Amino acid sequence: MALYSAKETRGGTFCFFTSELRDAASKTAMLGDRLRDAVDRGELKLAYQPLVDPITNEVKCFEALLRWHDEDEGDISPAQFIPVAENDDLIIRIGEMALKQACMDALSWPDTIRVAVNVSAKQFIRPGYRKAVAAALQASGLPPGRLELEITESVFVGDLETVDAIFRDLKKLGVRLSLDDFGTGYSSLGYLKHGHFNKIKIDQSFVRGCTENGDTNPAIITAIVALAKALGMETVAEGVEAMDELELVKARGADLVQGYIFSRPITQDQVLVQLAEGSSVFRPSGPPRHRAERITIFRKVGLIHEDHYYDVILRNLSKTGARITGLAGVPVGTDVVLDLGHGQLVVSKVVNATENSQGLKFETSMISDGSGGFMTRHRISPYSLAEAGIPLAALGAGAFPLAKWREANKTVPKFVQLELSAPGC
Repeated sequence: MALYSAKETRGGTFCFFTSELRDAASKTAMLGDRLRDAVDRGELKLAYQPLVDPITNEVKCFEALLRWHDEDEGDISPAQFIPVAENDDLIIRIGEMALKQACMDALSWPDTIRVAVNVSAKQFIRPGYRKAVAAALQASGLPPGRLELEITESVFVGDLETVDAIFRDLKKLGVRLSLDDFGTGYSSLGYLKHGHFNKIKIDQSFVRGCTENGDTNPAIITAIVALAKALGMETVAEGVEAMDELELVKARGADLVQGYIFSRPITQDQVLVQLAEGSSVFRPSGPPRHRAERITIFRKVGLIHEDHYYDVILRNLSKTGARITGLAGVPVGTDVVLDLGHGQLVVSKVVNATENSQGLKFETSMISDGSGGFMTRHRISPYSLAEAGIPLAALGAGAFPLAKWREANKTVPKFVQLELSAPGC
């Protein structure tokens, strides 16, 4: 167990066996047993998420997504059971089942709507995969041009000549090929030059937060769209959830949009009900702006306004803002500096306020600290703080928290400092 843990972490390292490794292996083994039973009983079902033209709001394709409801555990995420299946040949069986069912379901849709099916790397390079695709098409009667196979960049790790031959065989069948999660794996423009792909899917990691100030993802989205258009390919922006994200990817030229902004995955029955009503239109519905992921925190920090330093409690934090308590009388629109300690100063503006709580918006977004939290891109040297008029002796040893400002020549405080131990703080 320790050996495989070391291999999965990275090469050239070591791990010690722990009870956590044993428990994780046991849990994975039990999940694998339940998954085999679920496949035997036909418990895995397909749901369909629409890929929508952002101009007309018409659905052009549905992506088939696996769903598993276990009687004892309830809904089990694909993020849990797909890796378990991929460690076994069970993924081959599941993949073929999904392909056949998706082709059968799509035959009930209008001819203008395609179906997209995800293909694992193990399934793709398995001898006879082309025959499996041909058999699914023949059994269902679905025209090959209405089937899209979504393939991740992981298929390119291995024998490229064999992979290239499989692509050519699939293209001869007439099916469409889509490169999924572009830019997140073993990216290479060499994959695209052979002209195998009809579509590039822009991974949701480039879409989430793309409207935040200073974010570089809009430039990446623009570059991918331009590359795809130059090569005659469609583009799909994945994971769009807010109206401002929708407007951005639309303005940058994405051909199709997929995400909760239009619809969560729905059952085949729900698809047929909507299509039977004569509507292939999905109206966008979601929050007006993307809200960065927030983490809940409860710790004492500092807030600077003019020449005064206040003690506040940090309640939650995201890349773009925070919520604090401990002050009263802070009007919306006030410019402040949040002191997170260790030289981390964040220029902020109060964007909403209650009697003793304020919401802050950061001038510059924070970045991930690599362990589930956030940090500033730069830290302020204690010497720079001293140059600003704060004596080094008052900065404290090691941590360099911003010290209390000197009492001389101070203006009258604009805000009321509350007791941080009081209810509501």
